[in-house]
Amino acid sequence: MVLQVVFSLFLFIAIFLLAFNLDVGRMGLGSNLNALMIVLGGTLSATLIAYPWRRLLWTAQLLKKAFTSRIEIDWTIDTLLKMTRAYRKEGIRALERLGDKIPDGLLKDAVELITCNYTKEKIEHILAKEVQITCNQYETAEKILYTMARLAPALGLTGTIVNLIRVFGHFSDSQSLVGYMAVALLSTFYGVVLGNLCFIPLSNKLRDFMDQEQIRLELIQEGILDVYDAKNPTAVERKLEALSRPDFKPSRIPSRSRLFVGPPQKHTPSVYS
Repeated sequence: MVLQVVFSLFLFIAIFLLAFNLDVGRMGLGSNLNALMIVLGGTLSATLIAYPWRRLLWTAQLLKKAFTSRIEIDWTIDTLLKMTRAYRKEGIRALERLGDKIPDGLLKDAVELITCNYTKEKIEHILAKEVQITCNQYETAEKILYTMARLAPALGLTGTIVNLIRVFGHFSDSQSLVGYMAVALLSTFYGVVLGNLCFIPLSNKLRDFMDQEQIRLELIQEGILDVYDAKNPTAVERKLEALSRPDFKPSRIPSRSRLFVGPPQKHTPSVYS
């Protein structure tokens, strides 16, 4: 991490040394690239000072997932119902066969916990920990995008100031004056565009994906405990459909700000038990 910070500082300094020394004679490709170097390069280097580069790569992967993946809430409910029916009728071996067909993730892990004869309290505790880790990772990714959204306009303003300083040194050269003024205005433009039309929408997209994914994870937590108890599939279906409604706010599931804080609570049977 120390080497990364040193490299980021070196990159940051190099960008502004180039900004002060590159000659831009007119409005065009050179002025656009200069402005983008200040805003985008400066934002990236400043972000690398605060966060490890692996988290930035992981944030990019999450964004790709948010745009390309579907939140399979209906599939999750159907799969949990199949598990409930199979476990009630045929026992743990049928549940194990269903688990082998499920993609890797929290649901597959939950099935493996049941088939490995973990206690109900242990399963609930392990799933809560896994969900907490997943939610923390999503929160970190959103913070990175929010940080970049705040940095981009600030770097745009910084680029404008840098090139206005150069303007005052070239009053006698009208052609250079045009180029430096172009970079000064383009820096502010790119800072505003990247911050407000790129990073903030990406952050909001990730937040929406996180909210939907959290609902799915909560359904898995609730549903897998009902599978463990071999409850009536009809009651389980009604319960999961109620939990998946956007307007449903169950009292026993904590809000995001208090999600799984403190020791695991003993599972309380719901009205659908």
